[in-house]
Amino acid sequence: MIIKHQFLLTKHFFPNWKINKLFIGTFNPECGEKIDYYYRRKYNGFWRILDKYNLQKMCLTNLKFDDLKIFMAENKFGCVDVIKSLSFLDENKEKICGKGYSDSNLFTVKGYNREYNFEEIKTYIKLNKVQYVFSTWGKRCKPKEFRMKILDFQNFCSINRIKFIHLDSPSGRVYKQNNQANINSNWWEALDKLFNPN
Repeated sequence: MIIKHQFLLTKHFFPNWKINKLFIGTFNPECGEKIDYYYRRKYNGFWRILDKYNLQKMCLTNLKFDDLKIFMAENKFGCVDVIKSLSFLDENKEKICGKGYSDSNLFTVKGYNREYNFEEIKTYIKLNKVQYVFSTWGKRCKPKEFRMKILDFQNFCSINRIKFIHLDSPSGRVYKQNNQANINSNWWEALDKLFNPN
């Protein structure tokens, strides 16, 4: 079975507006919860963190995509994921398409074949003159193939004088309870000089 990224065939798999900052996540399965853009699952903390930079004082998690796109265009950023598709035995479908999709299954269940998007991301970065790249997968560095892809990508950023910044994961499984303040602080420390805090 092959599961594609939910946005792979959409206009905004890559940002189609002018950006200089790119947030990079892992995967959004087409068979999972339907969302209109990256990090828009109910319990993900990404947009709650970025609320700090929304001068209109509106909750970003409640905005429709067209309004969210205006906010991203004004702040010159967008998002993309590093995996385009995933192939696996049918018996493992529930671990990706079931309720409460988790990256841990994506990277730990044996027999998964991941089609990565790193080369396309490199091309996009160079064409669009992106200056800052933020990873949002937290401390994940396994399996080995993923770690090697990350190291290669970080090397690409270094050679091309692109600032690569590692952020804590804002996922719903992490962004809760006592973790929230620490994660917010980690992000704000990295973003305050690049966005206009309200």
